[in-house]
Amino acid sequence: MKTRILGIIAAALVLGFVGMAKATIVDVSVATDKASYSLGEEVVVSVTAYNPNPEPVTLGFPTSLQVSYLMDGVFNLSDHMVFTPIPTGRIIQPYDSYSWNLSHDSHAMTIYPLDVGTHTVVGEVVGYGQSAPLQFEVIPEPSSISLLAIGIVGVRAKHRNKLRQHKQE
Repeated sequence: MKTRILGIIAAALVLGFVGMAKATIVDVSVATDKASYSLGEEVVVSVTAYNPNPEPVTLGFPTSLQVSYLMDGVFNLSDHMVFTPIPTGRIIQPYDSYSWNLSHDSHAMTIYPLDVGTHTVVGEVVGYGQSAPLQFEVIPEPSSISLLAIGIVGVRAKHRNKLRQHKQE
């Protein structure tokens, strides 16, 4: 009985170490296609796995889900995707990389809209690690900026007219 328990503990430790090794065999990075986006514009997210090893690396996945992204620490794309329960894989040659392109498109925007401001995205190669966070900006639409500028000009003109009237008095 004692031997069996020790065997189970040893197997768990070995599986734990294998899982840890699996998570560090590629370097994961994330990029967006632009540094800033107009409000409502699709954001293209590229998740890249780089093989820093002198041997090819085979990435194995239990389903068709291979990568995802986490937007602002809140929205995980994979929570809103449908994927098949068929094992998939990807081979990355030594000192080479593979990139997947995902998008925060109109469908994702209905679930998690990106408001004006700074946002953070983290890429993930499922089972192999996450990237460092990357920031990008969402800015008002050009038409909104024009309307804002017209409004400011109008307010300044109104203020200038009041100052003229005050000086004439």
